[in-house]
Amino acid sequence: MNVSFKILGPEQRQSGLSLVELMIALALGLVLTLGVVQIFLGSSQTYRLSDALGKVQENVRFSLGTLQYDARMAGHFGCLIGEPFNQLDQTDSAYDPTIYENGAVIGWEAANTGLGDEFTITTLEASGTAWSNGTGDAIPADIQGQIIPGTDFLVFSGAQLADVDLTGNPGPPANALTTNGNSNINQGTILTVIASDCSGGDLFQKSNAASSSSLAKGSGGSPGNINPSGGFAGDYDDDAKVYVFTSTAYFIGEGASGEPALFRERLDAGATGAVELAEGVENMQILYGVAAGVDRAADRYVTAANVSNWDQVVSVRMALLFRTGDRIVDEETARAFNLAGTEITTQSDRRSRVIGLSTVGIRNRLE
Repeated sequence: MNVSFKILGPEQRQSGLSLVELMIALALGLVLTLGVVQIFLGSSQTYRLSDALGKVQENVRFSLGTLQYDARMAGHFGCLIGEPFNQLDQTDSAYDPTIYENGAVIGWEAANTGLGDEFTITTLEASGTAWSNGTGDAIPADIQGQIIPGTDFLVFSGAQLADVDLTGNPGPPANALTTNGNSNINQGTILTVIASDCSGGDLFQKSNAASSSSLAKGSGGSPGNINPSGGFAGDYDDDAKVYVFTSTAYFIGEGASGEPALFRERLDAGATGAVELAEGVENMQILYGVAAGVDRAADRYVTAANVSNWDQVVSVRMALLFRTGDRIVDEETARAFNLAGTEITTQSDRRSRVIGLSTVGIRNRLE
């Protein structure tokens, strides 16, 4: 067996990386990796910020849009000039003047949140009774204990046109209006009927079932009607209009997720409890435009504590503080915001915040 060997020259030998070259390559790779990670983290942070602020902006639009609509329509009773005749039993324990005698709007001011005041948020748990207004009205019983301290709240009242046709009116019995088929209006609903010539109206509680072909002002119910067997104050034909009376409170409470939220709750008879409208609403401050003259234009804006006659309120200025659900700010900090003349200082956290502000005229109070 013949074995041969070949000796390679220097130019033919295989060479590898030196230690210095390897260290340089690792350093360049590390720099590139860190750059990619930095770009990813920046993009992720930008996305989280944009997504969170987008959700907040949507809550701002929805919340203000809902409040604006109810504020504009407050005190609406069709073509009726003035107030309908009140057929409700005012001696009943369920009768609340702040609900059924509120012509359009009534509000309550949180303690230490007036114009020029500074209020620091220390809790977002609903509690306390530290609210008042200039007319000394009690907080409606249905929402007591649901409101977060330091936030104002208000109640809008008015009427919405009912989907019902009248037929065979006027006619017996004197305490009922006959309808074309089932009325489909639940028993106990508070209704307002307005004469076709706008000369008068009646506010009463419907005493018969939704399957009935009439709107009866009979006995029973809570608060019930005065003189249940007696007739209406107005004279109504088939062209009269029927409206469902509503009295709705807006307040800041604890949401289902634990976040502070804007709530709406019907206060009139037949109400079904509070409804969460938008989460992340941390505070609400409200001013009321008061018209002292005959021109029905707001002369000044005051807090609820300085309103001595709610019939003079012609507009509402609402400022809401919204916060993001995610903690997207780099450092924890407490920030101060001007909400309709009140300085509100938040708790220290990493959330971003947005203010929503709207001034709305009450159409039925303006000229």
